[in-house]
Amino acid sequence: MKHGVGLLLFLFIVHVQCLSILTDSSGQNITQLDTNDIDSKNVDVFRQLLNQETIIRIALVKNVHSLMKDMVDLKQNMETLETSQQKTEVEITALKQEVNELKRENERLKLVNRQCEETFNIVKENFTKLDEDFQRGLEQIEEKRIDFEKNTSTILGDLKVEVRYLSVTLLDLNKHTLEEIDRSIPEMVQEKYDILSLTLNSSLTNLQSDLLATNSRLTRSISNLENDQITIKSSIVDDFNKTIAGLQNDVKQSQYDQLKLSSTVSSLEVFRMNVTSNRCDLSKRVAFTAGVTSTSSSWNSGTLVFTQVINNVGGGYNPNTGIFTAPVDGDYVFYVSIQSYNHNHDIYVDIVLNGSKKVRAMAEVYTSDDAYETGTNLVTLPLDQGDTVWVNHYSGSGYYTYSDAPVTTFSGFLL
Repeated sequence: MKHGVGLLLFLFIVHVQCLSILTDSSGQNITQLDTNDIDSKNVDVFRQLLNQETIIRIALVKNVHSLMKDMVDLKQNMETLETSQQKTEVEITALKQEVNELKRENERLKLVNRQCEETFNIVKENFTKLDEDFQRGLEQIEEKRIDFEKNTSTILGDLKVEVRYLSVTLLDLNKHTLEEIDRSIPEMVQEKYDILSLTLNSSLTNLQSDLLATNSRLTRSISNLENDQITIKSSIVDDFNKTIAGLQNDVKQSQYDQLKLSSTVSSLEVFRMNVTSNRCDLSKRVAFTAGVTSTSSSWNSGTLVFTQVINNVGGGYNPNTGIFTAPVDGDYVFYVSIQSYNHNHDIYVDIVLNGSKKVRAMAEVYTSDDAYETGTNLVTLPLDQGDTVWVNHYSGSGYYTYSDAPVTTFSGFLL
């Protein structure tokens, strides 16, 4: 670029000197002419030529200055373009790294999804087996009922035969006295009645034993199903722990982000321990998680209402008001996560107990390059039955979320 500017200056100087051929060696215009040898007409022509030379020289000087200015601007534009190209290459490299990380995360999520599908298939097979056992039990009960009806019909048929035989016997007892006949008939009828009662009682006892055996099989099947559910819960908790460990290994940010992540992981760890220790005692569990489903750029006062209920064990959280009411006494853990709207919006929220501020989460944007920031905080509070806890605005405006999977959430559970 510098060599090009020097060459233009050299050409300009040479060109100016060449345009002075109608003047003396010093480059100045001759205004005094010898009018003795040139007539007045030629003098006018010569003067016009000198004037045109001066005009052309001035125009060329202006053009050369304009050209030099354009060359300087071109040089600056080239330097700016080179700087932009370097910055673009750095951004492309960073985007490629992010794409690779997203690909690895996608593969890991696919593996977790396959594991979950296998677990659900096992549960489905267990339910199918239980249904088959139940249907088989019903079929066995129906078979026993049919057998009982057949046995009853057989006994009744035998009784009819015996009655006929008794009638024949009565006809043959004409040689006996009326007193002997009166005495023998009730005894025979009683004997037949006793035999029939014993047969019926035996059939009923067998049917009851079959019913007890069927109930026992159904109870064992239900117990196996409950064990499978506990195993699935344990598998989900293990996957949850692996996800937390992966987040701890992958996230490498500033000290401020690490503190926020540490707080988040601690709350999740407490939640995992609570789930592990109390998952079998459903009567004592109180837990909820709720999120917002739509982004807002103008929210700046009052209670933040998390309308999408993800879980609400115990029914303490009200999605219409955003307020959690303690159903029982105890120590509770509450966690809030809020995402700033964009790089022009800060947001601060408080976890409030009965109108008293307890902890604050801030999503503060430090520079214009920061697109989104996350604010989190966790608190443990002793509550009496009927105490209320909610998330309230402190400063700033707006928040960001997703409709299918909220990133601005409010959670709590009983220790």
